[in-house]
Amino acid sequence: MPSSEPLRVFISYARKDGAALAQRLQSDLTKEGLDVWLDTQRIGGGAVWSTTIEHEIDTRQVTLALLSPGSYASEICRAEQLRALDKGNRVIPVVAVTGSELPIYLYARQYRDFTNDADYSERLDGLLADIRGDATASLPDAYRKTPVTYLTTPPRVANYLTRPEALCALRDAIFAEDHRQPIALTALVGMGGIGKTVLAKALTEDEVVQRAFPDGIVWLTAGKERKRDFIEEMREVAKALGDDLSRYDTALACENQYRTTIANKAALIVVDDVWSKADIEPLLAESPRSRFLFTTRDGAVGRFVGAREHRADLLDGAQSRQLLASWANLSVAELPAVTDDIVAECGRLPLALSVVGAILRGADEEFWTDTLDLLRRADLSAIQEQLPPGQESFFRAVEVSFRSLDPAMQERYKALAVLLEDMSAALPILETLWNVNRADARRLIRQFVDRSLAQGDEAGEGVRLHDLQLDYVRAQFPDRDALDLIHGAVRLSSHVMGRDPGQFTSQVVARLRPYRDMPAIEGFLAKLVEATRIPWFRLLQATLYSPGTSLIRTLEARSNISAVAVSGDGRLAVSACADKTLKVWDPNSGREVRTLRGHSDNVAGVAVSADGRLAVSASADKTLKVWELNSGREVHTLGGHSDSVTGVAVSADGRQAVSASKDKH
Repeated sequence: MPSSEPLRVFISYARKDGAALAQRLQSDLTKEGLDVWLDTQRIGGGAVWSTTIEHEIDTRQVTLALLSPGSYASEICRAEQLRALDKGNRVIPVVAVTGSELPIYLYARQYRDFTNDADYSERLDGLLADIRGDATASLPDAYRKTPVTYLTTPPRVANYLTRPEALCALRDAIFAEDHRQPIALTALVGMGGIGKTVLAKALTEDEVVQRAFPDGIVWLTAGKERKRDFIEEMREVAKALGDDLSRYDTALACENQYRTTIANKAALIVVDDVWSKADIEPLLAESPRSRFLFTTRDGAVGRFVGAREHRADLLDGAQSRQLLASWANLSVAELPAVTDDIVAECGRLPLALSVVGAILRGADEEFWTDTLDLLRRADLSAIQEQLPPGQESFFRAVEVSFRSLDPAMQERYKALAVLLEDMSAALPILETLWNVNRADARRLIRQFVDRSLAQGDEAGEGVRLHDLQLDYVRAQFPDRDALDLIHGAVRLSSHVMGRDPGQFTSQVVARLRPYRDMPAIEGFLAKLVEATRIPWFRLLQATLYSPGTSLIRTLEARSNISAVAVSGDGRLAVSACADKTLKVWDPNSGREVRTLRGHSDNVAGVAVSADGRLAVSASADKTLKVWELNSGREVHTLGGHSDSVTGVAVSADGRQAVSASKDKH
């Protein structure tokens, strides 16, 4: 830039506590002949990231980073400062508020201090000298923009559709200031198939978001039936945050170390497909510079945890045409005249458009017209009662795609009805369900994935169905009572098949043995036996619990369980464990709701009040502890015993407890 042109200066500040100084500096530096820009919209409270901010940072030589408690916690200020350093701007740190924490990514020879008005003029002269000289902060190597060293986010979906408006709206929701809650939590809410996961994934790839959270972006998936290993999950979080894995050796250590680490991090934690607040509670910790996002169909989950709600919208007309064109391998200009009618029949739902677009790939215009006619005439009456309401456009799309398969492929798709929600069927299970060898199973996976009828993993070693796809194939099953029993058998054995999918046949056949007189069960088991190509154990006696009997499901803990108590309404169970913890379970879903930590030795006994509000635990550490089950909060510690406490009982109203101890009292 010619020397005759004024130096161009960008001021980064937090509205909360830096606006007054920012305005004063802009006025005074402008009088000195500098071209100074600051985001005036932020002063009025509209703090969002805009393309104008990007342009101004990218085209200016100097950035003044006004440091205050507000800027330290602000994602926008953090992104502005790091972007300026990335673009080669000279960044000059200016302390605006006494006691401000200084970002560790801003290394400077000196920080200009503007916390005292008494000598403002002198300080302004020093700042002018810095601006016109060569004073600048430098960026440590650890914070230079480099490829992510440990990736936890899922791969980008096929035919990914860029939705800049939706992405910016979600980013602004994440960045919005909220002083009501100690934890900044956002719920991305929307119906199934609307693209919540895709939008959340796009957020994690956004350059501004990556710069706003330089300490890491973590992605976890909850799911309706997913079995969660707390220690394994927290170690994955630790890897993404660059933490010391040796400190994540026990459940209590995981929780304590995570809370210690995240408190000083600027990270984004994303939990996808949340069905209950228990899915996110272990990850919620106070961290002024971090943000937490979860996707869910149930807005009530967000309200239960005090989250700010952000709604995922349907695609607009242009986006719908673009997505359909991508799946059909056409440009938007090449789309035939019936496109808008097909979009309308799909309800602008991304998952429905993907299914139909996959059918239309390589098709002529006449086939498009025929497909539109099929969508309009798709007869779901035979299965309508089995389908959830509000998703008619999606099910019509799946019906048309399903009917386009040859009969053998249709039968193989329907065979997936026995899977549970969020269950990824491994190759040994698919080989049995489809009666094919491994190579053919991989080929079939590719065909279903190509038609957007299923999701597969990158290696082609497994397949799972979206919940709506699962609803469709389940509705095709001829005997719903039999299917419920099959699901029950799979659920009872899920902990075994998760470790060894090769036991699918032996487990299911054994558990369904008492129901062989049902034609649908007998036919299903006969197909399993015929298709199983590896050695398996066929029990001659009914030694495993069957669905419909006393065993509902098996809940696995990582250490020995010494006692269990159940609430009066049966909605909660609490187990006492040898690893010094108690675990709260939802028996109906099999979910681990939370882990209660605080004892310093084995927990030997537990009792729950009749209303399920309180639990009292007895431990070898010579104490009893009273817990509030809804929050997991430790209410009281009761001492007095001189030896291990071995048992406890609670009165019906929860107001009294009786303990037993080795000290004979």
